[in-house]
Amino acid sequence: MEKKTESVTLTVKNINKNILNDTTSVKDHTLPTPLPNVLSLVLLFLSVFGIIYAGYIHGHMNISAVFKNLQ
Repeated sequence: MEKKTESVTLTVKNINKNILNDTTSVKDHTLPTPLPNVLSLVLLFLSVFGIIYAGYIHGHMNISAVFKNLQ
C-alpha cells in the first residue's frame, strides 16, 4: 500500500477555491409564505372583539351607557 503525502497548503488551497466558488454563485432566496402569521393575527383580532362583544351582552351594556359612564 502506498501512502500519498499531501501537504497542508494544498488542502487549504482546495478549500479556498470551494469557498470562493460558493460565494460567487447566484442563489435564489425565497421568503416563506406569511399565511400562518396572517391567519393568527386575524384569529387574535376576532377573539378580542368576541370577548368585548360578550362583555357587552353579559353586562347589558350599550354604547350610550359606556359614554355616560365615561363622563
